[in-house]
Amino acid sequence: MNKCLLMFLLVFSYLFMTAGEILADGMIFPIAPEERMRPVIIFSPPVRPTENFTVPLSVTKHHVKISISNLAASTEVDQVFYNQENRTIEGLYIFPLPTEASISGFAMDIEGKMTKGELLDADKAKKIYEDIVRQMRDPGLLEYMGKGLFKTRIYPINSLSEKQVKLSYQQALKMEGNLVRYVYPLDIDRYATGPMKDVAIQGTIKSDVPITSIYSPSHKISIDRKSDKEVVIGFETDSLKPEKDFVLYYAVSKKDLSVSVISHRPDMSEDGTFMLMLAPTIKTQAKKTPAIDVALVMDTSGSMAGQKFEQAKKALEFCINSLSEGSRFFLCNFSTEANAYKPELTEINKDTRSGALNFIKNLDAIGGTNIAEAIELSIKALNKNDSKNPRFIVFVTDGKPTAGITEADDILKEVRKLNESGIRIFSFGVGSNLNATLIDSLAEENGGVSDYVAEGEDMEIKISSLFSKLTYPVLSDVDLQFANVEVTQIYPRKVHDLFKDSNILILGRFSKPGSALITLTGRVKDERVKLDFEADFPAQESENAFVAKIWATRKIGFLLDQIRKNGADEELKNEIITLAKRFGILTPYTSFLVLEDQSPERINLRQSMAPTGGFRDEEFKAESQKYSVDRLQSLNEGADAIGASREMNSLKFAVEPSAPSFAPHYPTQSRRSIKMPDFKEINGKTFYLIDDIWVDSEVKDQKANKTYRTWSDAYFAMIQNFPQLGKYFALGEKVIVKFGKMIIEINPERGIENP
Repeated sequence: MNKCLLMFLLVFSYLFMTAGEILADGMIFPIAPEERMRPVIIFSPPVRPTENFTVPLSVTKHHVKISISNLAASTEVDQVFYNQENRTIEGLYIFPLPTEASISGFAMDIEGKMTKGELLDADKAKKIYEDIVRQMRDPGLLEYMGKGLFKTRIYPINSLSEKQVKLSYQQALKMEGNLVRYVYPLDIDRYATGPMKDVAIQGTIKSDVPITSIYSPSHKISIDRKSDKEVVIGFETDSLKPEKDFVLYYAVSKKDLSVSVISHRPDMSEDGTFMLMLAPTIKTQAKKTPAIDVALVMDTSGSMAGQKFEQAKKALEFCINSLSEGSRFFLCNFSTEANAYKPELTEINKDTRSGALNFIKNLDAIGGTNIAEAIELSIKALNKNDSKNPRFIVFVTDGKPTAGITEADDILKEVRKLNESGIRIFSFGVGSNLNATLIDSLAEENGGVSDYVAEGEDMEIKISSLFSKLTYPVLSDVDLQFANVEVTQIYPRKVHDLFKDSNILILGRFSKPGSALITLTGRVKDERVKLDFEADFPAQESENAFVAKIWATRKIGFLLDQIRKNGADEELKNEIITLAKRFGILTPYTSFLVLEDQSPERINLRQSMAPTGGFRDEEFKAESQKYSVDRLQSLNEGADAIGASREMNSLKFAVEPSAPSFAPHYPTQSRRSIKMPDFKEINGKTFYLIDDIWVDSEVKDQKANKTYRTWSDAYFAMIQNFPQLGKYFALGEKVIVKFGKMIIEINPERGIENP
């Protein structure tokens, strides 16, 4: 069996080591004809080639249909492969199969003909895997130990033509607490000839118990709730680089609100990480739209003139038209002075809606920017009543304060003094001539969120999208308490309100495992609610490594925010460095912090993390200063400050395990991008490829306790004694890994050979 086949097998070994109940995505490997002369026989049938594998076929269609009914999942795969070679070939379709999967049926249809294959159990497959590794010296198969194997031959595959393969299988999913996990493997990037074309995944979930949270940490999915017990999800793209599995979680609950917990703790000697998902049921959201009290505050200074002013007015009109019966509003514009439609909260009705729309229509952009007065009027108006409605301020500005109170710190102090009742403030900054620290602090200190609208971006869409959520608050003043388990370092630090068609993700660490009691309290309109939930925080859990990375991403965002507000110190810098290296997280600010880490030259990330373009030392020093942590604390105004704010917010509220690779966005910064060295994540560990060696990020300046010669008897004996090492050794011929308290190295050129 050739190395190309082994390469293909590697990808699915990883899937099964990390997800016990999934089947691998199938691939066809062409089998090349023997390179030898054959006698010419007239009218003879085509000669069946021997197994000499070439590159995999390209994928021109990949459609997946998933049907989940309670815990029974059925998956149908429709693939089209293209033979780019100018000859008829035979292909080997292989399908690694986890022995622990609960499969009730298996069928393969190749262009209308049912095809049988050979199914090997784990014991028979294990010897095949190890023999191939020894003969071919390809470590990829090391991850397959203990897995079964299904294979079938496909012939003929005509030259320059397509071959369609349909596959269906069934499996039983597991429910942990109230949470169900489904995985479809797509991590085949290393073994594909290029991006897959025409990729579509559609899933239907039906449950006897109402479905609450729907979450994918891997792909941006669409969610269509047909009812409280049926949901349709979807993902599609014209071209996809298959580099990560499709992962889907869904939670069910008989309560109006659900709390679900996903945990990760691969090493019992370290704290674990958890993700808590909070979501309402459709039944809760289907009740009558609640009334709200809202102040709409818009900057009408001269700098707003033009297209953005027209967009802002349309956004305000949308907000007014979206208010439900029983809601009240305060409409205020500000330039050199603040001016209100009415001096107090006004109940929405046909006449007041018409009057407010007319007021917005006649607004002009002229004068200075008196932020303080506008917010003061809004807070006082919202406080002048005993309403129990949720209260919000939506604040839009494109400039720095130039009239009234002009110092940002003084404005914040005044707002703190006025807003003792906890009115939420949602702030939007428009353009780049802003005080980003003020915009962010107004929101963060007052229970809201901040966002920015760049030049050319559609302000109306952004504001309208936010306001659609604000008009339907489900739960406010949210608080969570944990009993029987010790939790720390929770992000976000304060739980935000829960709105319709949304959920809240909370990330944290836990030290004491066990069965936890989670108490959720909050306010639904004028009624206080209290609900208890049970969740398991395990002593050890090797699955769900993405949870740890999202937590680390959020913590880095929090630490960077502290630096911007309070200044840098060595503790903060070192903590960011440790997290960034361990989890492979890159930002324009953390990247250069990593460079400051004084590691041995072999695993120093300085050169790999530098902007592309080949800097000389003095150029590199000057460029790195633009992203330095010390400069971050002085970034308050202008485009760079807004860029920093956006990037920190994306970290602080990350919902996916992969933080973006940032490149400079603004004219004052270099157009060169910053590139992370090649890295791979395996079971919560991050390995960097430095000088052709895969180095565990947890290895600092320690030397290896033991070095084993790759492919030796001692090498295979280690894998037999500690099978989990196979997952790490499968990276390549040269690996350095921290395993327990040991640092182990494998190298084909030196090391221990005999057990």
